[in-house]
Amino acid sequence: MMAEGSMSEEQSRVPQEMLHAITQHYYTEARWLQERLYREWLDQMVARDIHYWAPIFEERLKKDKRPAPTPDDAAYYNDTYKDLQGRVERLYTGMVWMEDPPSRIRYMISNVEAFSTPNANEFVTYCNILVMRNRRQIEAAQHSLGRQDLLRLADGKFQVAKRKITVDARVVQDMNLYFFI
Repeated sequence: MMAEGSMSEEQSRVPQEMLHAITQHYYTEARWLQERLYREWLDQMVARDIHYWAPIFEERLKKDKRPAPTPDDAAYYNDTYKDLQGRVERLYTGMVWMEDPPSRIRYMISNVEAFSTPNANEFVTYCNILVMRNRRQIEAAQHSLGRQDLLRLADGKFQVAKRKITVDARVVQDMNLYFFI
């Protein structure tokens, strides 16, 4: 995947029909996660070779030229399919105290952009997400995020092959991040 904020000369935006299909895929993904259809999401919308990554960014002065985080650095998530599968199955055990009672989560997805890649069945996408999470009577949190995906079209369905999540907040003010983005 490309570095954040950069554009390749060979990349071109997908046709409007494909952008619509990708956007609809993201809306369906959000609904499935809101409805807690985690096994279905993992089985149908996530590629077996996924890299699901949310690096921890350090706010730095402009003159600080240290490189951006890599998957070898600290991260909120740095998961493979097996890691995601373990997190999904754990949610069904009833032993995740932080999700009992379950959170009410809403995903607002906007600014979806999609670009072709040299592989005709893969697309680089960018979008913004606002996650609203409510739990119990007074626990509420919101997360502003950026997301960069490599989507793969297989058998007429999209699957996420790579997902990079950028958390906008320097310090996460939520009790936990035990949800999928």
